[in-house]
Amino acid sequence: MPEFADSSRARAESTAERHSRWTWIHETAAMTGWNFTALEGRLIADDPPWDFDTMCLDAIEDADDALDMGTGGGERLISIVKRFRGRNSATASDVIIRATEGWAPNVPVATSALEHYGIEVTAYDSEDGEPMPWPDGQFDVVMNRHESYDIAEVARVLAPGGLFLTQQVDGTEAEEFRRWFGGVPQHPEVQLEQCVDEVEAEGLRIEAARRWMGMMRFTDVEAVIEYLAYVPWDSPGFAVGDHIGALERLAAERRPIEVTQKRFLIAAVKE
Repeated sequence: MPEFADSSRARAESTAERHSRWTWIHETAAMTGWNFTALEGRLIADDPPWDFDTMCLDAIEDADDALDMGTGGGERLISIVKRFRGRNSATASDVIIRATEGWAPNVPVATSALEHYGIEVTAYDSEDGEPMPWPDGQFDVVMNRHESYDIAEVARVLAPGGLFLTQQVDGTEAEEFRRWFGGVPQHPEVQLEQCVDEVEAEGLRIEAARRWMGMMRFTDVEAVIEYLAYVPWDSPGFAVGDHIGALERLAAERRPIEVTQKRFLIAAVKE
């Protein structure tokens, strides 16, 4: 009888420790810039059939002045600039590349990272409702990967013949998280059709509009918990203590844990 009680207590302590660890993971997860290195090998994500970075690289080749909206910590833009300068060592310095970042903690990170490449970072968040801090017709290319935008402002700062190139996350992505943990999408209106209509309404001509769906695969429930700390809008209000039952079911039943990705691409030219 005592042996059975000790065994039960040990199992209970093990469960309590596991839940405590899950809470600690969620509460202490922190990201510098826009870097998912901490989940390397634990999160495997499919890629869309298009190569957005190469599309941006090709667009910069024909530009005098280009803007990267929502540069994060500058990681992706640095990769593009390195490729661009490798292709165009003689003329690369003639192209001005600028960046914006809307999340305040990332602004100094991006500023420090991009300074070496001669790229100025401006704090700007389209959701604040403020105009972009550039004159009409400033840019030949505006690049935007997973960042909000005010299409009227994008159209204003584009030069005639300028290209707006954006890859967006569909507002209904990752519905599995909300099915497991509750909550509703924060921006269900972010859909290809609506965005195309808004772009065309500003006088831009659609050159490409594509949609894609794939999967994210997490090796374990702790990777899911850490991911939701980095991307809280996928399951608004998520807290480990509120969803122990669902987390335990995921931990016991699913290998890997699969979640749907949804992306769309728009390329549009200002007439």
